Parts: sequence; C-alpha cells; structure tokens
Amino acid sequence: MTTYAYRGEEGPSGGKPGRTPGEVKLAGGFRPWKSDGLATSRANLRYLVDNGKLAVEAERWCIDKNRENGWFFSSGLDEETAYDTAQYFYRFDTTGLVQHSWEVLGKKDVPKMKLFLDSNDLDMASKIAVIWFARPKELLVMSPVGVNLIDLRIKVKPPVWQPLKDFPSP
Repeated sequence: MTTYAYRGEEGPSGGKPGRTPGEVKLAGGFRPWKSDGLATSRANLRYLVDNGKLAVEAERWCIDKNRENGWFFSSGLDEETAYDTAQYFYRFDTTGLVQHSWEVLGKKDVPKMKLFLDSNDLDMASKIAVIWFARPKELLVMSPVGVNLIDLRIKVKPPVWQPLKDFPSP
C-alpha cells in the first residue's frame, strides 16, 4: 500500500513569491533549503543531533519557515494539515518511511523529536524526516523528494491527482 505526505503551495500572485508546478518540476522536486542531496541531508541530521540542536531548529522552522533555518521542508500527514486549500496541492510517496529509535544515530534519545527513515541505517536511507512533539501531524522532511515521487492536484472538480512528471515545464 502506498502512503503519502501532503504539501500545499500558492503560486506567485500580486507581487508575492510562490512557485508553479512547472517550477517545482524544473527544480527537481522538493528539498530543504540547506540540502543539495541525500549526503548533505544525512550530514545535516547528524550535525543537528550531535550538537543538540534538532528540537530547537525544528521549532524555529515550524514557527518561522524561512531559509535561514531551512534544514527541513514541511508536509502534512493528512490533507488538512498540509493546507489543502492552497492553489497547488501535492502529495508525495512516503512508503517505507517508519519511526526508528535514535539508537540508529548512536543516541539513547533526542528530546521532543521522533525519527523516521526508510531504512534502519541512516547511510542507506533515501527518505529522512522528523516530527517535533508540538506538531505531531507535521512531517519535517530532511531529504530531497524527486519529481517521480510527487503527484499534483490543482483546484478542479472532481479532484484528480496527476503525476508531476507529466505536468508541462515552464
């Protein structure tokens, strides 16, 4: 069974920044501001855990969501949490992503945080995410999510999901 996380985004309008699905496709999908690939995402998680900063940075991201604390990108575990009223609504495949103990990173515990990977070895994981205790339905994704794992729904009736890879590029 395929499982999904969801993400809503507005397009650019009225001078406000935003992205179209074509721009998301051109960028290669979704990724945190501070990651250019899986190796960086793994290193970022290790850095935040080893320096006791993961919960602090997760909280900052959940409150501010700006590039300076862009270790993550946000998604919802259900459609409502993910701003399903946004102009562009995405879902991406999280199949295999399960909660792991922090012992995967050699820690007994990381207070206020839960770890989710698609492998019991961080070096083999291709899906990396965490959840901050105060936002239990907000999945903070640390790894890039490629276009091939993303579906798009634009405000149409009836709602229809289409693969982002099939959406025209700008």
